[in-house]
Amino acid sequence: MRKSIVFIGFSIFFVLFALNTAFAQRGTARADVINIRLASPLPRNSDWGRSLDRLAAEWERVTDGSVRVIISHDGREGTEMMMLSSLASNSNQVAIFTSAGMAEICPAVMNLSIPFVIRNEAELDLVLADVLPLLESRVRSDFVVLAWSKSGWIYLFTKEPVHTPEELRRQRLATSPDLKDMNTVFRNMGFNLVEMDWVNIGTRLANNTVNAIYVIPAIVAPMQLHRTGLNHMLNVPIAPVIGAMVINRVTWDRITAAHQQEILRVTRRLIADFDVSMARAEATAISAMGRDGLSVNRLTPAQDEMWRSELEHSIPTLIGPIFDREIYHRINVLLERARNAR
Repeated sequence: MRKSIVFIGFSIFFVLFALNTAFAQRGTARADVINIRLASPLPRNSDWGRSLDRLAAEWERVTDGSVRVIISHDGREGTEMMMLSSLASNSNQVAIFTSAGMAEICPAVMNLSIPFVIRNEAELDLVLADVLPLLESRVRSDFVVLAWSKSGWIYLFTKEPVHTPEELRRQRLATSPDLKDMNTVFRNMGFNLVEMDWVNIGTRLANNTVNAIYVIPAIVAPMQLHRTGLNHMLNVPIAPVIGAMVINRVTWDRITAAHQQEILRVTRRLIADFDVSMARAEATAISAMGRDGLSVNRLTPAQDEMWRSELEHSIPTLIGPIFDREIYHRINVLLERARNAR
């Protein structure tokens, strides 16, 4: 009888010890989980939004559940400047930025978007392979770039045909106030810019406050702006839009080195898929708008030379004050060699 009581007592002790250990371990696991809020300006119901949902699942998988991501889609976190502020305050830990937002983290990134310098996808790939390591070394120390993205090309959309710089000077060109450096270039070329919120673009076009914009086609098509008068597109890519996914340093340093490497690996793979999707979306948008009445205007060699000549006169005065001299020189030498080798 006494042996039975001792055995029962030992069994109860063992069960309670095991339960306590299990609860302690579970509590430790919860404490070790790093919860990340990712701010995205991209639509949830799109290839881009779905890619980010897959990315969140991948981060949790490759970190054995120690990193969990909640995505705030559809620009709910506000402008790029607001997202940047949220990273600094740690209310969001990761965000996706275009060139405009990245310029606040690494000003030299705008060298990649100087109008008419980089002319096509092949040249962009060549430049990125050479320049991105240098740009990453200049990113603010409180942020880490997880991946860079090619987010499309900016084109000029107008109410009436525009083929030359002089014709564009007669237009009222809508722009975002966030595109500070590019706006400086265009003002230096004598263009009449109207800074405004894109939410009001339809009203501004209707009352003719603006009659031209420069933007990526993947924005024009879903907003149906080509049906509200912007039914001309200059078939010359003005500049690439370079995006990036950024995490704040305080969160990155909480992640183990092994998990950091896995996060970088899966993020860069999925962002590469995103780049392909973006290029497809751009081509699809231009094609769809063409079927819907958009006129795609091509330049003659003489007109093309007019644009190049304008840039040759306007850009040099901005190298140093606006654009990084070292990177600008590096890009131009690289492109000149590549063009001469063709």
